[in-house]
Amino acid sequence: MIEGIAILAVGAAILLYAEMKSNRKTIEQQDYRIRHLTGNLNEEDERENQQLRDDYHFDKIIRQIKSADEYAEFIPDDIVEEQAKDKFKKLYGYDYKKR
Repeated sequence: MIEGIAILAVGAAILLYAEMKSNRKTIEQQDYRIRHLTGNLNEEDERENQQLRDDYHFDKIIRQIKSADEYAEFIPDDIVEEQAKDKFKKLYGYDYKKR
């Protein structure tokens, strides 16, 4: 009898722990959404947004380089990326860093 109660207690504790983790994740997701909707971004959010903007602009530069030259499809990707990094640095004043 006591062993059955102990098993139920352990099971209940495990379920409560799992629910607590789930609630914490939900709260963190809602907090993230609220910060972005209200504009109260923390440093991590700012870095994430900056990285997304940098990725977008870098990809755009690569597309421009490839479309500007009819023979660009024969140029290796690493050379195109180096050209794009140089152009990115000229335009924005800092080096592009991939995630």
